[in-house]
Amino acid sequence: MEDGFVKANSNSHYHALPLVLSVVITLSSLFSVAAQSNPQRIRFARGHSSTTISGKIAGCDTKDYVVGASAGQEMTVRLKSSNPGAYFVIYSINGRATDMNETTEWSERLSESGDYLIRVFMMRSAARRKGAVASYTLSVAIH
Repeated sequence: MEDGFVKANSNSHYHALPLVLSVVITLSSLFSVAAQSNPQRIRFARGHSSTTISGKIAGCDTKDYVVGASAGQEMTVRLKSSNPGAYFVIYSINGRATDMNETTEWSERLSESGDYLIRVFMMRSAARRKGAVASYTLSVAIH
């Protein structure tokens, strides 16, 4: 220590790195959980196997929906939006994104039984625009 300052050696930043990484990982986990903490359960009217939901997101907001389905059923999801930068992605019951990329239409025979999460969002380039809003309808069918 010289003149009230701690002299740092060339390896001092390596000691702080694990702490910084720990804080970053913890914060990103909290934001991820917060985004998914309030998904809306999709329920079909008695005797129906499809429904349409209306919603709106702004900027970097996301909206999560959860729907239950069985292996062997076919799920079809379509998104129509006022903003061409709006898309959805589907997460399987084990929390992994399905093999699909961000899209506005998707249909597939399901390989797993359980809840699937559908996340509606705007691409970053669209979400960053001042006043970016996407009104949408999300159609979900399971046959």
